[in-house]
Amino acid sequence: MKLIQLKTSLLSGIAVALLAAAPAHSQESPWAGQTFLPDYSKLQPAPGKEGKDYIYVSPNVEALASKYTKVMLDQPEVFISADSPYKGAKPEDIAAIAAAIRSTAAAAFNERGYSVVDTPGPDTLYIRVGVTDLSIKKKKRGLLSYTPVGIVVSTGANALKDFMDKYDILDMSLQAESQDSVSGEQIGALVLQRGESADATRPISFDALMAASNEYSERLACRLDNTHVPADQRIDCTDPATRKARPKLVGQ
Repeated sequence: MKLIQLKTSLLSGIAVALLAAAPAHSQESPWAGQTFLPDYSKLQPAPGKEGKDYIYVSPNVEALASKYTKVMLDQPEVFISADSPYKGAKPEDIAAIAAAIRSTAAAAFNERGYSVVDTPGPDTLYIRVGVTDLSIKKKKRGLLSYTPVGIVVSTGANALKDFMDKYDILDMSLQAESQDSVSGEQIGALVLQRGESADATRPISFDALMAASNEYSERLACRLDNTHVPADQRIDCTDPATRKARPKLVGQ
């Protein structure tokens, strides 16, 4: 699939489940726009409740991740599919998707005591994210979609809701990788497909997108926590109640 790259001024932000255990089965068919990650050959299919998920985890994840107490969340890139029914979204509308995902990731890491920083360091995990294969259809709203030049647009979840009031998201993929911020060594990578490419018959809803962003952001922070404790003290990061009950491990 050919993609038109639109770099926004804004993650996603979430590098969800990058520290999860990698599945054993290899991938058999092409999927998603393979334009964002440096290497797609290592990705393996993982079970997904509402889509198609692919994950890679470095064999060195334990040794590398246990030293991180800070996170760099890079500004995201957004790729609109050449097959998208509508390709003329305003820059602030496209940026809203990335802004909302990034804000949920930052909140999840801050909640667990990790500092979100702007500079690399030996104790800093670097995460980059791309929203790719974005396929949207404009809703008929007439002048209700008018945006005066110079207006201050909302951010985070409010901005995403504004975007989804104007457009239906028919298809998208969230691609992310985490690296050591000093050496650049890749620790994990993933592709999450949602919408038509994941066999969904309805547009992606605002509630579903925000719920997934929150859930996977919290899972990543939890899995990073797991690397800071002995094996017998690690928890199931897919269980929200167990995550909530865990005391803060970093930043105390």
